[in-house]
Amino acid sequence: MKKRALLALTISFTLSSGLWADNTSETYGIVADDYAFNISKAESGDGDAMLLIGKCYETGTGVKKDVKQAWIWYGKAAVEGNIEADYIIGTLYRDGIGTKRNYTESAYWFRKAARNGHTDALINIGRQFEEGKGVLQDNRVAAENYWRAAERGSAEGAFRYAVMLRDAKGVNQDLPRALKYFKMAGEKNYPDAAYQAGLLENQGVKMPVRAVSAKSGVTQKRDATIKNHPKKDASKKSEPSKKKVAPKKKSTSKKRK
Repeated sequence: MKKRALLALTISFTLSSGLWADNTSETYGIVADDYAFNISKAESGDGDAMLLIGKCYETGTGVKKDVKQAWIWYGKAAVEGNIEADYIIGTLYRDGIGTKRNYTESAYWFRKAARNGHTDALINIGRQFEEGKGVLQDNRVAAENYWRAAERGSAEGAFRYAVMLRDAKGVNQDLPRALKYFKMAGEKNYPDAAYQAGLLENQGVKMPVRAVSAKSGVTQKRDATIKNHPKKDASKKSEPSKKKVAPKKKSTSKKRK
């Protein structure tokens, strides 16, 4: 993986194939002072500081904008195990920022970040599987990644998973659960989610009912057997069995005088 990360440092930094994404200092939550405060730590091998320096170069915050330097610092942060750096490298490959657009590479980096629980990476690799970009098209894998993102609190993940459930893409159609996830996304004001939930409700779809008991058939059978054949009262402890002790034989030998 480290060798793969270092490939980012040797790519040709051509800008003709793509435009910069609209990432800004506000998007990344960085300020001009971040460059001055973190450059020495980054040069000393701090992965988080390396990531910040990469963002500063990408957005031109506190330093002159330089795509080549951004790539270098993101690559160094990735080598240090920074998950956010893995995700950002994936977006750069996907959007053709500082390099030729390469969906195979973006899929690699998104999957790497997703394996470590990065929510946005889960959504992005899900989309690539759904669209068949850089990977073999697979709605089942796409749905699984959307679901994982939704369970981590992602509104977009919940919305996309709801669509898969509604349209039976990669999963069996399940309108009650689709309603559940549309509502989940709607509660976070995800665009169109509340409207889609309303459409399902107008069709008479209701939220899934939680099972009262999660006992399996085997457990239920066992409970019925216990009911029909109650055990003896455990509170009445049975007395321990007394062992029969053989009587001692009288010695027939005479004592020597």
